[in-house]
Amino acid sequence: MSHAGKPHYNVLIRRGIDDRELYRRALVQVREPGLQALLTENVHTLDLLIGELQAQVHAGGGTPARHGTLSGAVRSALAELVNGFSSNRDTAWVQQLARSECALLHCFEQQAAHATDESARVLAVQLSRLHGMHRDMHCLAGTTHG
Repeated sequence: MSHAGKPHYNVLIRRGIDDRELYRRALVQVREPGLQALLTENVHTLDLLIGELQAQVHAGGGTPARHGTLSGAVRSALAELVNGFSSNRDTAWVQQLARSECALLHCFEQQAAHATDESARVLAVQLSRLHGMHRDMHCLAGTTHG
């Protein structure tokens, strides 16, 4: 596989880990039980996504990323601090998560657009999952686009 057509799975893994951490922080702060259930489901979806991409890297002879990025950790901690002071914490978290998952979805779409057929099939499964999260979060956030 040429380098140009090979997706940067570890970049996607790190971004996924960053988002998963953001969802976990939100879970501690949101109050509405239905929202907690949705966020728990999205954490599970991200766990699957990350695990499957890590398996792809490992199967290709590489070392899969196991940690997120420093900038992701800083964004997550900042979001927790800011959203914790919000008068409507649940709404603030939903908006934050919608923006974050939109950026993750965009990153996956960019990688898939330049991937070989084999890699595009792998990413298509993950994109399907991310599109589901995208619809849910943006519906809750009251937006129709990313």
